[in-house]
Amino acid sequence: FCHIHKCSCSYNEQYLDTYRGHKGPVYKVTWNPFRHDVFLSCSADWGVIIWQQDNLQPFLSFYPTTYVVYDVAWSPKSPYIFAAANESRVEIWDLHISNLDPLIVNVANPGIKFTTILFAKQTDCLLVGDSDGQVAVYELRNMPTALDSNVYLHIETCLRYTTHQPKEI
Repeated sequence: FCHIHKCSCSYNEQYLDTYRGHKGPVYKVTWNPFRHDVFLSCSADWGVIIWQQDNLQPFLSFYPTTYVVYDVAWSPKSPYIFAAANESRVEIWDLHISNLDPLIVNVANPGIKFTTILFAKQTDCLLVGDSDGQVAVYELRNMPTALDSNVYLHIETCLRYTTHQPKEI
C-alpha cells in the first residue's frame, strides 16, 4: 500500500499525518487553489482521490478506468473542476455537475499514453503531454468559473456535510 505523508518543515524526519487510500505508487499530489485544505492525488492503482487535510480518510475516490493515472490538475478557475491523465485518456471532471462520470473524455491514439496535464492560467486551455513527447493544446469552451452561482459556498456545504462519510465512485 502506498501512503501520502504530511511532513513538518521544521522536523523533516517526522510525519505529522499519513493519508491511506491508494494501493499503488502515488504520482501526483496537488492542492485545490480555492480550498487550501483540499488536495487531489493520483496513482498507479488507477485511482484519483480527493482529500480534506483534517480527515485522514479519502473524501471522494474515482476509479473510472483500469489504467494508471499519471497526472491530475485542478482548474485555476473553479474549485470543482479537475483533469486527470491516464494511459488511455484525458478526463475533465466537474464535481458541480457529476461525481460519477467525467464531463469530457478525450481518448489517446493507439500506442500513445497521456502522461502530463496543465491548465493554462490566463485562458481556457488544457495542455496535454504524451509518451511521444508531443504536447497538445485543447481549448475548453463554456467552462464555469469560481464566480458562477456561489460555487465556493456549495463546496463548503458539501465538505461539511460529508466530512466523515467517505465516498467511493
